[in-house]
Amino acid sequence: MIFLALVSLKKQDPVEEWEVPPFVTLIVPAHNEEHTIAETATSLASIDYYYNGEINYELIVCNDGSEDRTGEELAKLKDKFPHLRIITRVPPRSGKGKGFVLNDALEISRGEIVGVFDADAKVDPDFLNIIIPYLNDPNVQGVQSRIKMYNKEENWLTHMQHVELAGFGNTVRAKDILGKAGFLGGNGQLVKKDAIYEGGGWDGFAITEDLNLSVKLMIEGSAIRYCGETWVYQEAVPTWRQLFRQRARWAIGNFETLFIYGTKIIRSPMPVFRMFGVLEHVAFYGLNMLVFFGFIVFGINLIGWVFFNNVTVLRMDAPLVVGILSAFGFFPGAVITLTRDRVGFFELIYGLIGYWLYSFHLIPLFFITVYQMLTRKERTWAKTVHTGDDEMDEVVNEDIPIGEIEGK
Repeated sequence: MIFLALVSLKKQDPVEEWEVPPFVTLIVPAHNEEHTIAETATSLASIDYYYNGEINYELIVCNDGSEDRTGEELAKLKDKFPHLRIITRVPPRSGKGKGFVLNDALEISRGEIVGVFDADAKVDPDFLNIIIPYLNDPNVQGVQSRIKMYNKEENWLTHMQHVELAGFGNTVRAKDILGKAGFLGGNGQLVKKDAIYEGGGWDGFAITEDLNLSVKLMIEGSAIRYCGETWVYQEAVPTWRQLFRQRARWAIGNFETLFIYGTKIIRSPMPVFRMFGVLEHVAFYGLNMLVFFGFIVFGINLIGWVFFNNVTVLRMDAPLVVGILSAFGFFPGAVITLTRDRVGFFELIYGLIGYWLYSFHLIPLFFITVYQMLTRKERTWAKTVHTGDDEMDEVVNEDIPIGEIEGK
């Protein structure tokens, strides 16, 4: 961890502007997003990206069988933004999964570069002008922007998620510097359309279709960049219950990808640094569970040594050593992450201690994830409902047979 933290201090490889900027398609899958979809669509449709005086991108919002006012909210925007295309997936085609939604939108897209955003995304007007140059390289097939939480001040938990994703961005920045092993997230990713087709499209059955696509691209020798100069704002979940449900889904996706592609990653022709970056990423939740379990072993033994005459309470040398060594990597890495955002001294201390305590959720998360993997019977699109200031919750769509797309 400390190695990646130090590497992140280096400058990334420079990028070059396109002689002719490529036409871009932005896709937003939406299911029951009446509270946020209008603001998201307005933000994405207001990007300042022109060529020869004309808008050089299209925005496709794919309304996947919504049962609320998502469709009505989108209809209000059609006349205001001529480059906005609204696609409605209806039963029995709708409700199968995010990957299927993206593949349907891909089929009607006109851009040579495709961006994917969640239904709570907000960006600055110069987003595309900053990030598109990262793709002006024949070896680079994708790029991921930084992610920030727009409701980070709502409570302690949302603030820690903001710090967490800042740390993730710092790590991916280091992997980009070492071997261009950035990873595509579900929000703020851009990929060359040809590469998506060559990778077989998005896997509709994958829990984390973005991670799945990232690994497939890099196995084939492609590079993925990370752009920290621009970012996407999204909504952090405000309760522990919602966090565990969301992160368990992410963790299952990571383990699923590791089990399916682990040997292919090792046997692939990708450079060594990229290979280790990929393996570390897909094994993230297991590795970090071990680290924080080591912290617990260390803490229990520290109490025994100080208060009970050097009594070793738990004789578990491996986790103990991992916990001690990881402390030397965790805190310097967290300091670099927080200072990159130019925080003050007290906010730095608050962030360090808070993030360290917050990260212990990885231990119960590991066991929750294993339990869900062993008891899971079917695959459906589980999504976090984005409701702005309202209470958020998790929903799972019912399985519905295949049907037609309206508005194609």
